[in-house]
Amino acid sequence: MTTTDKARGSLLGGAVGDALGYEVEFSSLNGILSRYGHPGITDYALDSKGVARFSDDTQMTLFTAEGILSAYQANPEATSEEILKSIKQAYLAWFDTQTAFQLPLPYSWLTYVRDLWARRAPGNTCLSALSQLKDGYEVKNTSKGCGGVMRIAPIGIFYAAHAEQCLMHNSQCIMDFVARVAAGAANITHKHAMSDYSSAFVALLVYRCILEKDTVTRSRLRAITEECLPIAIGVTHSDHNGKRFEELMREAMKLAESDTDDFEAIRRLGEGWIAEETAAIALFSVMRYIDDFERCVVCAVNHDGDSDSTGAVAGNIIGAILGYDAIPEKYKKNLELADVIVSIADDLAGVSDPAQMSRRYADHRPYGIDEKLNFISGMKFTPENITELGPDDIFVFGSNLAGHHAGGAARVARRRFGAIEGQGVGMQGQCYAIPTMQGGVETIKPYVDDFIEVASNCDQNTFYVTRIGCGIAGFTDEEIAPLFRDALKLYNVRLPESFVRILLNQ
Repeated sequence: MTTTDKARGSLLGGAVGDALGYEVEFSSLNGILSRYGHPGITDYALDSKGVARFSDDTQMTLFTAEGILSAYQANPEATSEEILKSIKQAYLAWFDTQTAFQLPLPYSWLTYVRDLWARRAPGNTCLSALSQLKDGYEVKNTSKGCGGVMRIAPIGIFYAAHAEQCLMHNSQCIMDFVARVAAGAANITHKHAMSDYSSAFVALLVYRCILEKDTVTRSRLRAITEECLPIAIGVTHSDHNGKRFEELMREAMKLAESDTDDFEAIRRLGEGWIAEETAAIALFSVMRYIDDFERCVVCAVNHDGDSDSTGAVAGNIIGAILGYDAIPEKYKKNLELADVIVSIADDLAGVSDPAQMSRRYADHRPYGIDEKLNFISGMKFTPENITELGPDDIFVFGSNLAGHHAGGAARVARRRFGAIEGQGVGMQGQCYAIPTMQGGVETIKPYVDDFIEVASNCDQNTFYVTRIGCGIAGFTDEEIAPLFRDALKLYNVRLPESFVRILLNQ
């Protein structure tokens, strides 16, 4: 098995575990079993377009990869400080995809991949920390949430593929270097020692498993874990937390080799909302199902807690052990941006075309996946005439407060998409009504603000905003478009092309 195969297996495996767990992230184990039966969810829950969507975990993982690759493209002898500075810049680019207008950034080629602007339940700690950094403030928190560890695998992948070259430029022990870069990357947003330990530990496991030439058996994984633990704990001085972390990892290994059933074992380890529990659940799942990718990720996502993060980390590790070819085809098929993920894995493994590497990580421009990179020119607008909707689509129209849907888009909404006569505001059928006939533009704004709030919390739906207020109500596009400025930040809102062009030119 080649390093490239393992690099692909680790990066794509994490996305698989993430996408499988994303559907049940906020479900209880009882709820999961009631819905899917035993052993829980085993196949993707596809959206209305047949796509298995991943969460912010995979998004941030890809931006971690962009950060480390950009650092080494700029300087093949990059120091840890330069690497972490580049990773921080990549995380700020991801932050803009979640909060800013949908325009590509000059320092991030990933922002040209418009699907990565989708908002997938981003973690509050990541958002708040990056907001502070963007505003020039120091991040101060004591968070040990799993938002640091779930994105860390590319560091282990990269150094496994480039170990010899990195040793030529750095006399420091390579495993110690991996641990410190991984802990530092997590520490950008999460300041608790447990986040440092967990992130260093997972990056080291990925690194060591990729380097293994022989089959990684359960006993071999135990030996690798014993090798990685003291190095991970050594990244910062905190004896109490270090001891607790080591005890939890040993408990995970002990449970994996016991006859305790999966659900009870994971219950004892925690729910995965915090970093050390995510690492423990992932380690347990990998060690228990060391030779079976599917059973490993299924085990990792079916519990009461943070299913997408535990699935993502387990997928990263088991993918590094078994490789890309061991991932069942059903998990490769329909996975969101699977070809982009594999391409980035090749970048991390050092097997991509030099022109691609330079274009992506020096020029920060897209290369090699052109069909996904039409951004503004391929921006999706609300069609002028909508005659049908998909099952998750919402028709947004201008109404009056009385809810008399008699003309224009309102009549279309009533006749075709379930608008309710007498209801002038909000969701109804496959529609959303925004009142536009009760006064000036200033009276419309509160209703538009309410709509944007609703849309931001319904990422499973796509909202098609018509030229509200620009027909019977008598307003112009130039008057109405500015009300929707914040909607440009939402991947799941389509605006009329006239609105978008006005907003982008302001």
